[in-house]
Amino acid sequence: MILITLCQIKLHNNQYPLRDLKTFLKDITTQPPVLFPSVVLFHILWLLGAVWSCVQQPTIGMGLNVIWMIGYTAFWIGVSDQKKWGAFGYIGLTVINIIMYLSFKSHYDRAMYMSSLFLIDILFCFFIMFYFKRFK
Repeated sequence: MILITLCQIKLHNNQYPLRDLKTFLKDITTQPPVLFPSVVLFHILWLLGAVWSCVQQPTIGMGLNVIWMIGYTAFWIGVSDQKKWGAFGYIGLTVINIIMYLSFKSHYDRAMYMSSLFLIDILFCFFIMFYFKRFK
C-alpha cells in the first residue's frame, strides 16, 4: 500500500520517485559504460556462488562473505544506475576491507573476516573514481 502511494507521488519535475523494473533494468544496462553492467553480472554470479558455498559448508567465514557480497552487489547496482550513494557505499566497503587487511596480522583472520574479492574491489573503485563526475 505504501509502495503504491509512493509511486503515485509526483516530483517537482513531473517524474515519479520510483521507476518500474523494466525502466530500471534498461537504465542500468544502457546509460553507463559497458564495464558497469558487466561488473553487476559478475557480482551477482559471485554472490550466488557465495550463497551456494555457504549452503554447502555453513561457517562463520562463509556467512560473512555472503554479507560482504550482498553489500558490494547492492552498491554496484547503484553505481550502474550512476548514483553517488552507490559509489560512496562501494568505496566505503572497500576502505573498511583495506583497514581490516592492515589491522589483521593472522592470515586466518584475514580469510575469515574479509571479502574474498578484496583486490578486485580496489580495482573497481578506480573505475568508479574515473567515472564519478557523470553520477547524479
